[in-house]
Amino acid sequence: MTEKILITYTTQYRKGGDKFTRVAETMAREKKKEGHSVYCKAIESKRDLLNIFDTFEIEGDQIKEFHFIGHSGMYGPMYGTVQYPEQFSPYEIKQLQVPFTPDAEAYFHCCRSARWFAPFFARTQGVKTYGYHWYTAFSSSKDYYRIDISDDPNKALYCFGCPGKKSHGYLTSLKKYLGKIKSEELKSFDPKQGEIDETYNEVAELYDNTFDDIKVRSDEYNWIIKHLPESTNINLLDVGCGNGALLKELSDRIAHGVGVDVSEKLLQCAKRHNAENEHIKFQKLEGPQLPLPTGECDLVISLLSFRYLDWDPIMPEIVRVLKPEGKLLIIDMVTAPVSFKEWPKLLLSKLRHYTSRFRHPEFYKNLRRLVTDPGWKNMLKYNPIRSQHEMKWYLESRFPGRKVEMINVGYHSRIIAFDSINMQNIKNLKLSYP
Repeated sequence: MTEKILITYTTQYRKGGDKFTRVAETMAREKKKEGHSVYCKAIESKRDLLNIFDTFEIEGDQIKEFHFIGHSGMYGPMYGTVQYPEQFSPYEIKQLQVPFTPDAEAYFHCCRSARWFAPFFARTQGVKTYGYHWYTAFSSSKDYYRIDISDDPNKALYCFGCPGKKSHGYLTSLKKYLGKIKSEELKSFDPKQGEIDETYNEVAELYDNTFDDIKVRSDEYNWIIKHLPESTNINLLDVGCGNGALLKELSDRIAHGVGVDVSEKLLQCAKRHNAENEHIKFQKLEGPQLPLPTGECDLVISLLSFRYLDWDPIMPEIVRVLKPEGKLLIIDMVTAPVSFKEWPKLLLSKLRHYTSRFRHPEFYKNLRRLVTDPGWKNMLKYNPIRSQHEMKWYLESRFPGRKVEMINVGYHSRIIAFDSINMQNIKNLKLSYP
């Protein structure tokens, strides 16, 4: 049995593929000089990585160090291309059988990997895991940022975590390019992290008090009403139903409704609010399987919850439970800094926001109690908000021709919405894994 260092990298997902190759080859050379057995290979899909793990198992080798060099979203490494991105979902990561040694370590040399993915990988795979908190760049020096201007494919190049324009503004960016920024030290996470509840259970009561009336989210609610099917004989599935406020509000417009959620305490609230609506039921969501028969639904809605779902496993389930003429509506919050051309929309969004504060003072008092509660901050720690480009590229690649809409804009986040129209134009969902 041989203990090896596995170095993997992407070249196709976004720009910089040739530089990721150089970074990986630089690391491989340095590890070999230290006397290690190294396996270095590009991976462009989830299946590529699984094939490597299978090869290690067949040959009786084990991974002492696992390195990934490439692009990343909040939920970890990204593969494929922008036109059709792939990403291991949290559910899939938990199922991975990786041939690690007992003292193995994993390193993710990609943007923001320390914020959510590295601690998640550590506790689910049982290995010490490292990642960067800030964004990454390419540097010709390990210690201080030095811009790479070389065309030599054999010249050393490093993945360099550091603050920059996106995180700290133009002044920090200037310091970076002047060579005054030191490399961010990789943050480490141990496998044992104590008892963790990733659901809304801890803040269920505060959440229920805040969103008792879903119409206080007027932009989101009005968009849903505008995009509902005209028929009132609708079978509706609400994925991530929370306290059931949306199904309660739509109860007169639908024939049957089912709400699913992972939070038991929120489901208790949902059942209480809909006790008189016998045509509406609630069930706990267990993994990425939807508890409905095939072709049962006319409409699936995910309101401010799609970011929590395991996209690749759950999308075929959504396709399965929907009728061919049925459709999917998604409304969610994503992160993205406001651009110059978006300022008119930002000002309009702020005007609507302050008008809403005047009309619903009690809601904003309850909202403040919710978002300042330690339980809410703990929940967000394990359920980060996705970036706009992650969700946009995912949805628009699965439904060619359909576009993500922007409902309102904030300084660092916005609400987006998506209407699939039907499920007949969805692109092939047979990904490389599972």
